[in-house]
Parts: sequence; structure tokens; C-alpha cells
Amino acid sequence: MRKTLIALLSSMAILSAPALHAEQTLDSTAAIVNQDIILTSELNKTQRTVQRNNPGLNALAARRAALENLITESLVLQAAKIQGVDLTDMQLDQALQRVASNNHTTVQRILATMPGASEAEKRAEFKKQVIMSEYRNARVRSRINASDVEVNALANNLKKAGSVEPRYHLGQIIIPVSTQPTVAQYNNAQATARKVIQQARAGKNFNALAATYSQGSSAGQAGDLGFLPETSVPLPFVPALVKAKPGDVIGPFRSPIGLHILKVYEITHEAVMPMRTYDSSHILIKTSIVFSDGAAKAKLNQLRKQILDGAISFADAAKKNSEDPGSAVDGGNLGYQAPEVFDPAFANMLVSLKPGQISEPFRSSFGWHIIKLNDVKVDNDSMQAYRDRARALILERKFREEAELWERELRAAAYVHVNDPTLLKAGIDLSQESDK
Repeated sequence: MRKTLIALLSSMAILSAPALHAEQTLDSTAAIVNQDIILTSELNKTQRTVQRNNPGLNALAARRAALENLITESLVLQAAKIQGVDLTDMQLDQALQRVASNNHTTVQRILATMPGASEAEKRAEFKKQVIMSEYRNARVRSRINASDVEVNALANNLKKAGSVEPRYHLGQIIIPVSTQPTVAQYNNAQATARKVIQQARAGKNFNALAATYSQGSSAGQAGDLGFLPETSVPLPFVPALVKAKPGDVIGPFRSPIGLHILKVYEITHEAVMPMRTYDSSHILIKTSIVFSDGAAKAKLNQLRKQILDGAISFADAAKKNSEDPGSAVDGGNLGYQAPEVFDPAFANMLVSLKPGQISEPFRSSFGWHIIKLNDVKVDNDSMQAYRDRARALILERKFREEAELWERELRAAAYVHVNDPTLLKAGIDLSQESDK
């Protein structure tokens, strides 16, 4: 069937060619990803972005990294579409305003950072990024948790460590290995890892190696993880990392997604930021086939006006209307929490409020909300503060690890056929049959 699709696409291009004006150039297919097509123009544009962000990359490594990134992007967007994830124009405007507010800038400046020649193209790109982020967050967060045992153990370590902790600027290369590889597959991966480590220690550009060997969105970032506090580093890496010096290449470390190789660019020691916790209440309204986004927002706007007019208290409005059963019985109160434990859209809105303020209606992956911020406190020394910070750090670390695994699972189940002649001529073929 897929070969038929490829043949059909080719024949359609041939049949439509005479109808084109002479000055037009037919855009070719760089790759097919399940039911989606990646155009050569998209690949060229993404390659330019990768090279601009990573000046040390050669054109071939940048093109491979660009295609890896586009394949992952396509798979996430296709999965989101199947689940009905989308943004209306109203939701898109709201997301733009929220991001602009959180970054203390304007919507126009946010759009200016998006690729595209027109405002419509820039809005479309922003919309795509929001959909990918929301869908990834919702899917990955449902797969992770922080147990009390983990939280208490890390909280005790944080208390012992004091007010200063190391931060590592790291580069990472992941050599893909399935969770249950054959002996030959694992040996091949080990041989590739040894080759990469040898080249990295000999001084070859680590970003170029990452773009050449990594898979998925990490290839498009050329392996740069930025600065990570020691508490955010995956636990299997820490014993070797604490002994490392800037410039060292360490690994490989095994994880469910493959073999990890790290380069330590820089090590700093910085004061631990005080833990801010937010006491908030919220009202959640969920949407359905018969209750639209517009209806949910209108209902929350009406409730917000009644609360501000004094016709009803926030707590009573939450008890009568909120569809979050865990908090509705308490008048919507969520207690003191670190923002990181919430859905990203909820957390972003929460930290933008002043005590006593009630937010405008906004959408998260759970539905539509309004939030009332009751209080904010800074707590450095209590055991609860260390537990809150430990829980946030564990969830953040697990999210990064699980997101990589989730992307790898999407990729393993995908059909990918690469047509790009530049990559194929260089012997780089990312094609694969689905494992399902």
C-alpha cells in the first residue's frame, strides 16, 4: 500500500507538471512519514535554521539533523490530530498573549521570532509549536510520577547539600538501542558509541557528532542540553559526572532509549534559588462534543464577573461548578504548591498573577480554568520546602527522560521513506518500516 502511495504521488507530480506556469518550480518530496509528506522546501528551510543555530555543522550533518527533527515533528502532529487536539483562533490569540505576558513583551515580538514570510505563516508556526507542546506534555505527564520514597530521599540530600549546587553545561549524543535488542544490535550500538567517543576525545566537533548520530528532536538541537543543576541530571550519569572536568567526554550510559554519551562544556556552582510556593484555587470546566471551547470560556467569564461583583464567592462558585472533583469540595483550593507540579499552561498563568487576582479564562490540557491566587510564600529551610523542590525536580527530570522514550516509541511504530537525493547519495537513509 505504501509503495502504491509513493507511486501515486510520483504520477500525480508528472501529470500535473504541464499545467504549471513556466516560472514555477515543482516542490519535490523529501520524505514520507506515515500519511504525511515532508517537502524538500521544508527540509531546506529547516536545514538553514539548524546551521544558523549551530555554525560548526557541515551541510550534510545539518541536513540529516533537520530531517530527523521534521520526522519527529510530523509524528507528534499526526498523533495530536488523531486525538482531536487543535487550537481555535481564539485559543491561539490567548496563547500568544499568555506567552507575551510571561516574557514581558508583545505578541508582535513573539511572532517575529517565528519562521515565515507573512503574519499568517508565523501564526501557523506558533500554532504548530503550541499543539506539539500541549500534546507532548499531556501524553508524557500521564506516564510519570514521583513516589514519596523518591521525594524524601532527594529532599534529605538537598538539605545536606546546602545553598549551593553544581550546574553542568552538557552536550549529549544518544545512540539508539531498543529496549530488547538482539546481541548483534547491541554490539553494533556499542561499537558506534566507542567510535563516537574516540572521535569526540580526539577533538571532533561534538555538535556535528550529535547531528550525525542522534535520532529525533535531539539531533535537531545538535545535542546541546544547556546548563543542568546536578539534581536534574539523570541518576545513572551522576557518579561519573561529579568526577568529570570541563572538556571531558564520558559514557556510554545505558537507558531504555539507547546509549548516552556526554560532553562536559562547563561547570559552575550557583546559589540554589529560593522555593516559591503558590496557594491557589481554581474552577475547571471541561469541553465535550456538545460543550464547546467557546461555551466553556463564556461560562467562566460569567462566573468570574459574578465573583468580582460579589454575587458569589470563589469557593462557592467552585463547589457548584468546578469539574475537578479533587478540589471542588474544598472550594477549588489547591493549597501551597510549586508551579512545576502543574500543567505548563496552568503553571504559566499561576506565576503571572498577583495575590488576590483572578485570571481570565484560559485553556490547559485538562480543559478551561480560572485561577485565584491566594498567597505566595518563599520557604528556604522547612522540610516541606525541600520536599516540594525535590518533587518538582524529580518530575522535571523524569519528564525529559520519558519524553525521549515516548518520541522513540512513536518513531519505532512509524513508516518512514526517504527520497532526498542529497542524503541518499551520501549513504544516509533514515527509512524504516513500522514495527507494528
